[in-house]
Amino acid sequence: MTFKQTTIHWARLRVAFRCFLSSLRLDLTNDVLRPFVPATLRRRTLAGKTASRISGGGSRPIIFASYATDDTTKGSHRFCGGEKLLNNLVLLLRRRGYEAYMVSLGGGHSDWLIEHAPFLSLEEFRAKKMSAPDVRCVTSWMKAKPFIDECSAFYFWDHELSASSRSHFPDLARSVARGKIVRTAGVNRAVQSFHRAVFETPALLLRQLIDEEHWTPDPARRIPKRVGYFDEGEHGADYVRQMREKTVAAGLDLEFVQLAGVEKEILSQMQQCGVFVALNLGKSPFWGEGGPMSPQEAMACGTVPVCFDINGPWELIQQHYNGVIVSEPTPDAMARELVGIYSQPGRLELMSNRALEISRTSHSLQARWPDVARFLDLPLE
Repeated sequence: MTFKQTTIHWARLRVAFRCFLSSLRLDLTNDVLRPFVPATLRRRTLAGKTASRISGGGSRPIIFASYATDDTTKGSHRFCGGEKLLNNLVLLLRRRGYEAYMVSLGGGHSDWLIEHAPFLSLEEFRAKKMSAPDVRCVTSWMKAKPFIDECSAFYFWDHELSASSRSHFPDLARSVARGKIVRTAGVNRAVQSFHRAVFETPALLLRQLIDEEHWTPDPARRIPKRVGYFDEGEHGADYVRQMREKTVAAGLDLEFVQLAGVEKEILSQMQQCGVFVALNLGKSPFWGEGGPMSPQEAMACGTVPVCFDINGPWELIQQHYNGVIVSEPTPDAMARELVGIYSQPGRLELMSNRALEISRTSHSLQARWPDVARFLDLPLE
């Protein structure tokens, strides 16, 4: 067993032991002491704690978000899904009237998103935080120590179990044990359930944030038989080749196009596609885990997503209604689903309309606002 594995192993044991002691304490309180504690006093205490976080003495809190780690991960990387989600969180907060910022080590950022939130350096964040009566600090990356170390407490929006359940676990366990995490939210049900089970915390669900001000359909530009995909690793080219062969053999003349570039270019390319095939096989052999950001962005464009059966996409897609979940992670299985979509007249357009409707009603930034407000102890207004 390597040193890192040993460290994670003992961290898990310590967390399990703390959970055991916490359960005993809760049982003792519930079974023995609760009858002697007036219910009104308990409610008043809980209400006071919540109100103090929400009100901050009557002023609106300033919110800071970051995953700045070190000189190699300064808090802004091109094509980083973690940055994009935190960036969209800040954009949503600012549109709701809050003062909110991203934080990187030096205050700079890579220019690849359509709309960047304002960035502060670590020094600027430190100064602004000191002068603010109420702040909320948010991260999605437990290795963001330069940022986390500046926060007396923080909100943890977990995007990736393959990190938080493995290499990040000791840092996560320490933060939980020290009471430094105010509240946890998972980007999907599996992440939420992990935190509820391991740490016995009432973790919330806060799904991906896709900006509907930019991610919109353009029906005049859509090419129904164009199928988009991303470079998802070494298997991608071979999978696309096999899918092309299978669909041609079935009498379909589909155009497979790799989407690439900055966000504005990706958006333009996605708007032209009738279908988007997500070739992500998952980051973890245990969790699966393939972030559903690209399938969700496809839906926002009215492009039908076809994804493998991994953690993430199957929480957004109702099978054969607004997309397809492919049961086997093989190009043959995905090709069969493509044949099924295109072989029935009107099916592609119907699924496209449903994908767009669900995206607008359930997966827009505004639809996510109640979850964001609950997570960050903000009033719904």
